[in-house]
Amino acid sequence: MAVSLYSSALIAVAIAGAGIAGTKLRLSSAIIEVAVGIFLGNFLQVKIEPWLDFLGTYGGLILTFLAGAEIEIILLKKTAKPSFVIGTMAFVAPLIGEVLFLSFFTTWSLISKLAVSLALTTTSVAVVYAVLTEYEILKLPASRIIIAVTFVNDILTLIGINVISPSFDVFTVMFFAVLALMIFAVPRLLRFVVVNYGKKAVEIELRVIFAAMLGVAFIADVGRLHAVFGAFVLGLVFANSVQKYEGILPKIRTVTFSILSPAFFVKAGLLISLPSVVQNIVLIVGLLGTKLLSKFVGTFNLNKKWIPEAPVFLQCYFLLG
Repeated sequence: MAVSLYSSALIAVAIAGAGIAGTKLRLSSAIIEVAVGIFLGNFLQVKIEPWLDFLGTYGGLILTFLAGAEIEIILLKKTAKPSFVIGTMAFVAPLIGEVLFLSFFTTWSLISKLAVSLALTTTSVAVVYAVLTEYEILKLPASRIIIAVTFVNDILTLIGINVISPSFDVFTVMFFAVLALMIFAVPRLLRFVVVNYGKKAVEIELRVIFAAMLGVAFIADVGRLHAVFGAFVLGLVFANSVQKYEGILPKIRTVTFSILSPAFFVKAGLLISLPSVVQNIVLIVGLLGTKLLSKFVGTFNLNKKWIPEAPVFLQCYFLLG
């Protein structure tokens, strides 16, 4: 398929402009990039180019990988209980709320109600990580807990989807076997690459990391698990290693936030059809309001109990994610 220079040029200009606008307005550029995507798709007839489709998908994976790689394993162990409990409630509360809402206001089948409700329980690790990083608050303990809670929320959503539509098979087992092997092999491989090729201008260590991430994401996808699950877990596997070698994470962030992350959010905006939104605005507002309210009610007291210094801070990110 030929690449449209019209669409490509507009997308490139929009990505650059979104970064400038975000800085000037003190808003997350992710919000502006999604809005720009909506505008380009609905008013300028810009289509999702093949290169944007790939970079957007890759951007979501690498953002999720970075979220895992940034987490300190020691901190994760210390906060395991609050992360699990809050993440579970962030999943259960909106699930119940959405099912009740759809039961009262639609005549959909039970499976349809559960599928939509499960989709609305999730909180994107990629989105949360991007916003926390952009506002330069990722290093705060509360921010690390947010990422851990988000991951728990996403895993429960994945499990829920597989409960209503079972899809585990032999490839699922293969994924976990490969993952177990990589826990031992990855640190040694990265150490070998850094020691022998770490000073090269071609950035071989980054190439190895990116290749490993795509490989694991592919195996996770084939194993009927979401690719971002593989990316996040691989990030956790890499965490101690990439944090040990200075320079690796900054280089990955540079690549990610210059092109991959904007592609991810612009692509998301291009997928939104304004006529469809307008046509279903009552249902959309109802579903969104139900999600926000139920997640707020379900998690606020838990946030206040375990992270008393920042319950509102946490709440905002759980809702926005």
